[in-house]
Amino acid sequence: MRRWLRLTLGAILAFATLTGAPRAETVIQEYLGLDVIGNLEIAGGSSLAKDGAVLIVHGSAAHHGIEVIATLQRNLKSRGINSLAITLSLGLPKRTDMFDCKLEHDHRHADGGDEIIAWVEWLQKKGATNITLLGHSRGAAQAALAIVERADAGVRSLILAAPLYQSEAEIARRYAQAFGQPLAPLMAMARKKVEDGEGDTLVDVPGFLHCRPAKVTAAAFHDYYAPDPQVDVLVLLGQVTVPTLVVVAGDDMVTPELPAALAASRAGRFLSSRVETVTIDGADHFFRDLFGDELADRVAEFLKAK
Repeated sequence: MRRWLRLTLGAILAFATLTGAPRAETVIQEYLGLDVIGNLEIAGGSSLAKDGAVLIVHGSAAHHGIEVIATLQRNLKSRGINSLAITLSLGLPKRTDMFDCKLEHDHRHADGGDEIIAWVEWLQKKGATNITLLGHSRGAAQAALAIVERADAGVRSLILAAPLYQSEAEIARRYAQAFGQPLAPLMAMARKKVEDGEGDTLVDVPGFLHCRPAKVTAAAFHDYYAPDPQVDVLVLLGQVTVPTLVVVAGDDMVTPELPAALAASRAGRFLSSRVETVTIDGADHFFRDLFGDELADRVAEFLKAK
C-alpha cells in the first residue's frame, strides 16, 4: 500500500510538472553551514526559467508562513506570478516560526542582505533570470540593502511593502512604550562593550525586537537599535539602481513617519529617480483583509509595467 501511494504521488507530481499545473514546494538550501527554508509557489502554466519569480522577505524575527507573506504568495499565484518566500535563519537551522524568545539573540540586521543574495543565486541556479526582490517591514530594509550592496546580483527590480522607517527619537519612544524602560542607558552599555571589544558578551535586557525580556549579545542589541545607514530605507532608496516600488500602508501605525519622510526626500531630490511610490489608503502595516488583494494588484501592475 505504501509503495502504491509513493508511486501515485510521484505520478501526480510528474503530471503537474509536465502540464504546468500550479504547485507549492518547501525548498531547502545550505547557507553558512545551516539548512535554510523557503516556500516556492509556481503559478499554473508558469516556470522559473520562463517567467522568473518574486523573492519575498519577511519582517523582524518573523518567517515565511506569517499571514501577510502567505496571503501575498497566494494572491500573486492567482495572478499568474511565481514567488519564493524565505525565512531568514537568524543563526538557526531550519527556522520556520517566530524567533524563540527563550533563545539567545546573536544576529544582525545586515546579515539578512547576504542571505537574501544566497536565495537570489538559488533561483538563478534553477533557471530564473527575471527576479524581483520584495521585502515587508524590516525585510524591506534588508532587501534594499542587499540590492545596494550587490547591484551586480542580477535582480531586475525591487518592491518595498510598508518598509520599516523610524527616526532615532521614534525608536527610543517605542522601546520605552513597549518595555517600560528607557533605551538610552541600555544603548550606552551596549556601545561601551562593543568599543571595549566585548560585543559578544550576553546581556539581559527588558526587551529586544518582539521578545520580553531577552538575552542578547551587546553587539546585536547595538546593531538593531543604533542609527545606521544600512537600516535607513531613505538612504538606501537614494542609492538603488533598479526600478523600485514603495507601497505605503495608509493606516500604518508601525512606521507612521514614513509618508512624510518619503515626501521630504522626494522634494529634496534625495530619492533615486527609479523609485515610485503608491499608497493603499486604509491598509495597516500587515495589509490585512481586502488590502492584501490590493497589495498584490499593485505588485502585479508594477511587474507588468517594468
